[in-house]
Amino acid sequence: MATGIAPEPAQARTPSEIYGPVFARYKTITDARKKLRNDEKKGRLTSGDDYYAMAYACQYEEPASQSMILTALSRSRCKDKSAEYFAEAGNRGVPEGFLAAANFIGQGDQAYIYAQMAFQLSGQDSALRGEALDAIARLRSTVGDVATLDQRAIQQATVLASNGAYSGLRNAATTVDVQNRLPNLAWLNFKNPKRCHYSDAWAKVVQGAYKVDDRNYVAVPATTTVPGSNQRVTGRIVRPEKDWQSVVRVEADVKGQWNGLTVLGIFTTFVEESHGVWGDGIRFAEPVEVVAQRLAAAGFVVNRDGSERRQIDKIDRYPYKDEKGRQQVAENIDGVITSIERKNGATYFYCDEIFEASYGA
Repeated sequence: MATGIAPEPAQARTPSEIYGPVFARYKTITDARKKLRNDEKKGRLTSGDDYYAMAYACQYEEPASQSMILTALSRSRCKDKSAEYFAEAGNRGVPEGFLAAANFIGQGDQAYIYAQMAFQLSGQDSALRGEALDAIARLRSTVGDVATLDQRAIQQATVLASNGAYSGLRNAATTVDVQNRLPNLAWLNFKNPKRCHYSDAWAKVVQGAYKVDDRNYVAVPATTTVPGSNQRVTGRIVRPEKDWQSVVRVEADVKGQWNGLTVLGIFTTFVEESHGVWGDGIRFAEPVEVVAQRLAAAGFVVNRDGSERRQIDKIDRYPYKDEKGRQQVAENIDGVITSIERKNGATYFYCDEIFEASYGA
């Protein structure tokens, strides 16, 4: 974890709070744009706030006047450079610049990377962190390989946090510092987050972390290999229900980073006599609210406070007649159930499909 100077809790600056003091030095926004761009071309522009103001000014045009000449002179010729200038503001210590760049671009890989960098460099600014998470969630559907983009954003943010304009901040989330040392567990990527469809690699690890003793049909630890490495992990057998010792949770302590979170392990829970699934999931280091925010941004169906969430995706109804000849309706309910809870110094994320059948009127 980062140990540098922690900033005082803050709230995200509004755009006007950033560009306002800059524009106050000039006659008009058009005047500011012209002179700021001139300073930038001559290498005299150094402030992140100045770059942010210039990016904003490049999007601005004075209202049309009766004079065609004045209207033409007021037109911006640098709109297409706004994202570049916003990002440069981010590079120079104004994380709001990365968020503005993401919003200006609107979609695609680069917009997603900028939004992730705004989050990573938000420090203790809870408002900016929330805005960045919203942008990440919105942009996720416009990109392909999220894990790779997350890693790129984290690497770029790490450089800035280590020796750039953010070196005194050492962001409060400490995600950059921790994740720079931990392996990327891309093999955890779900086939379908909304449906709790785990990856084949996840299933292989948890299934390889235990075996059933043929002599007494009791689950015992086993050793398996972590995907993409030579690391070996031995499962831990936990019996979480004191009054029902047949409930078994197998935990594989695989450590790494995934979806911007610090993974401490993965687990599967079942009833020993039947092997009926009880609860599958991942164990994280971050608190419930952080885990919930990031999982929601990744497309999982979760409540922000971690409370149990049941989502019904499909209900099939079938009419039938019971043994007395009465018309009845059977229902097959198809959905997911999720929850996030903090216990024993870790945050457990449960994600399971549910299939329920009911019979009756």
